[in-house]
Amino acid sequence: MQVIAHRGNKKYYPENTMVAFKSAANYPINGIECDIQLTRDRVPVIIHDPTLERTTNGVGRVADMSYKDISELDAGAPFSNEFSGEKIPSLEEFCAFINQTNLTFHLELKEQLESEGFVKRVLEIVKQAGMIDKTVVSTFIHPYLKEVKEFDSKIETALLTRVPLVNASRYMKRVQADSIHIRHGVQTLLHYRIWARQQKTIRAYNVHTAIDYKRCEARCVSGIISDDPRLMTSFKS
Repeated sequence: MQVIAHRGNKKYYPENTMVAFKSAANYPINGIECDIQLTRDRVPVIIHDPTLERTTNGVGRVADMSYKDISELDAGAPFSNEFSGEKIPSLEEFCAFINQTNLTFHLELKEQLESEGFVKRVLEIVKQAGMIDKTVVSTFIHPYLKEVKEFDSKIETALLTRVPLVNASRYMKRVQADSIHIRHGVQTLLHYRIWARQQKTIRAYNVHTAIDYKRCEARCVSGIISDDPRLMTSFKS
């Protein structure tokens, strides 16, 4: 079962920063997940929220700020003063890092108020970095998946969902999803084996404990997306 580091080594480092990604890569993980937003001047940057307050010393919306202004913010101190000075990485910077590893890149496209050209802009950078074959694109905004396939049909697409799908096969075909990324919980446990028998790739997020890990492993989940790659990789045989 694969282990994907959620926003890097998020439990111990400021999420979606280069120090978090580099720390995660020190463990025997299979991939790193991160989130993409666009700046005002259409530069893809790695930050989860559409606003800056939770994870940086900035105020306002990412989409209202230039990349220059975004790049000057502190994305480390809000987590701990130990990481003061950590920056919000650009997608280009992250691609340069992960290209030096054998890890897959799990890229979550966040909802944009002005979404025209968003998917293409992001994937152009991925393509320029030569990472099409090692990238999985996931999103809760399922219409984005069709745009991904239109850009390059070889890119793996994953629909993100918090609840089980009533008719997974039909819906996945409709939105052009290759795999399912679903919130792990009691409600989803019954569906894992069904989907596995249907030969679907399933990755579970919100996996935090040894019990979570063992339940996913027993039910043939393809991979887990976790805040604690150190703990999760300790269970790998």
